[in-house]
Amino acid sequence: MINRISLFLAPILLAVSTLGFGQQLSLEECIRISLENNLTVKNSKLEIEMTEHKVSEAKSGLLPTVDLNGQYQYYLEVPAQLIPASTFGGAAGEYTTAKLGVPQNTSANVQVSQTLFNQKVMIGLKAAKAGRSYSNVQLTLTKEDIVYNVTSTYYNIQVLSDNLSLLESNITNMEKTVKTNETLRKNEIVSNSTYKRLLINLENLHNEYENQKISQTKYYNLLKYLMNVPLSDSVEVMPFDFNTAFEEVQVGDINQRPDIRLQQEQIKLYELDRKSTISGYYPTLSANFFSGYTGYNSKFAPFETINNQWFNNTYFTLSLKIPVFDGFTKKYQVKQKSVTLQKSINSLTDLKLKAERDALDAVNNYTSNKNLVANSKRSLELAEQLFKDASIEYNNGLINITDLLDVQDDLSDARNNYSTALVNLKIAELDVKKANGQLVQP
Repeated sequence: MINRISLFLAPILLAVSTLGFGQQLSLEECIRISLENNLTVKNSKLEIEMTEHKVSEAKSGLLPTVDLNGQYQYYLEVPAQLIPASTFGGAAGEYTTAKLGVPQNTSANVQVSQTLFNQKVMIGLKAAKAGRSYSNVQLTLTKEDIVYNVTSTYYNIQVLSDNLSLLESNITNMEKTVKTNETLRKNEIVSNSTYKRLLINLENLHNEYENQKISQTKYYNLLKYLMNVPLSDSVEVMPFDFNTAFEEVQVGDINQRPDIRLQQEQIKLYELDRKSTISGYYPTLSANFFSGYTGYNSKFAPFETINNQWFNNTYFTLSLKIPVFDGFTKKYQVKQKSVTLQKSINSLTDLKLKAERDALDAVNNYTSNKNLVANSKRSLELAEQLFKDASIEYNNGLINITDLLDVQDDLSDARNNYSTALVNLKIAELDVKKANGQLVQP
């Protein structure tokens, strides 16, 4: 913090001067731009879009499938088969080699399949919808992080801007004081030690200004990063409102917190995953319709058949598959899924306990910071009055310059303590909203 301020410091103003940045943005505008441009938010929105496609994919499992099939087959050597000789009037117990086919077979058919009952498909559709809900909550959680980071960064820039404005004024006044005391030193009215102390004071002010300027630049770069705008863009924040009204805060409904809702959605997904494995015990029923034509030829002629004949083959089937025994594979898979589900439920319980503690701590922290702001404001008012009195006493020769500089130190510390307390109060207010799940509306 500032060690010394000017000997002839004017009453401290609370307004923030402009620092050379161009476009001035309010906190609400910065948040809006961040939520529109931030790449993490964009990726979360793309994740939601992908889950919509997954829901559509799951629904497609309930629709019929239609396949068109065509095949051309030509045997270089028609396979032979053994048939009983008695078929052609031969002796019983004897077999004759015969070729029952022709080299060329050409076929085309259409097959329609419809799932009538498949528990895994139904569970898959529910899981896809649950995944969509999960992604929506994840987007809310991402937005919450962005809003929190943008807001806290904005507040830090504001207090740094105010401090820099104060330092600029202090440096200007100190430079004037140094020049005045340089003349007094030459006339042996002020000692060399007093003059050197003023030079050290001025150097400390310059160093403090440069350090805070660097910090401010870093925060501006962070703000631009969160807003996803080029670092070369000119951005300026609004002045800090020192007339901040105190709010009455309390612990809210922690179930509205996006991290808790996200964990609840995760439990739903684990439960559906377990049910999907259990569905392996259920039978499946499907209907199939097949219709096709087949043609034959004794020679290589892809587009010709014997007597130009095509033989139709049409049938309808119902297929029922009942799982009987799989070597206990599904049994142990279900046990694993159950353990994962229980772990997630335990995590939710722990998360709620932590959320209740965080909410209570946030409220207490806000109350503490509110009291600190009131105390630091009284200290600032007292320090300003002491400085005025000390300036009059110094001008009347009642105190020396060391006493005046000490009073100035107290005033500088009181001013910085007050601005820091106000920022801490705003951050504490932000923490309360986050702890209560009120930072971003779903």
